[in-house]
Amino acid sequence: MQQKLLRKAGLLVIVLLTSGVVFNGCIDEPNPPVLDRIVSEVRFVHAVSNAPAVDIWVDNDKVVSGASYKQASEYLTINSGNRMLRVVPAGADTSVSANHFRQLVTVRSLMKITMVFHQNWNDVQLLTTQERFTYADETSALLDSSEADLKVINVNFDGVAYGIAKSIEGGNYQSLVSPVPAPWLSAYTRIPAQSASCFISRAGGTVILPSEFTHEFKAGHRYSFVIVGTGEAEELEVLPLEDDRP
Repeated sequence: MQQKLLRKAGLLVIVLLTSGVVFNGCIDEPNPPVLDRIVSEVRFVHAVSNAPAVDIWVDNDKVVSGASYKQASEYLTINSGNRMLRVVPAGADTSVSANHFRQLVTVRSLMKITMVFHQNWNDVQLLTTQERFTYADETSALLDSSEADLKVINVNFDGVAYGIAKSIEGGNYQSLVSPVPAPWLSAYTRIPAQSASCFISRAGGTVILPSEFTHEFKAGHRYSFVIVGTGEAEELEVLPLEDDRP
């Protein structure tokens, strides 16, 4: 009796498989492609003002050599998953005594990511943000021929909220990205493609004149402006980074 039931069950499975019936919440969905190697693009920014030049290691690979304060790497291809991230003085080995920063980080797959080292050399901190494949990216309209996107990553040492403004006619200023607290970042703000005289701005619309620089915002491009330095106006700077292009 048991053997007959088993034979009948086996026959039923064969019939279902050959007829292409799939039970998955009553929805027949295609299987996602299997990738041989899951990776992401990761960029590193050295924003620790009192730190020496550093080497950056991911697992057992040195991915950045001799990066100085205010330098950023290109986007590098990094395997996704849990990665051991280490920062050591340039030229040092990766022994525990040499590690100035050591942290297990999760690199999400198929992303474009920026990792910013900031604060001070005795207490290095990491701020991570992603430039691509966020929910907002996937649901927002594509940039048109006259627009660009701008994001602020504020990692100034004193933790003061800053944004970005531009000069306009009549000696006035217009906010491009409102001040955000430090260490933190804004969302992307859509702005006209233009060449602009830019300034670091404080809450209330005040701009910091010594920070002036000119930037060409190209149509269809995305940018991150990294604000570094202390709360002293003459020590604040912007590191303009290009995140994406058409």
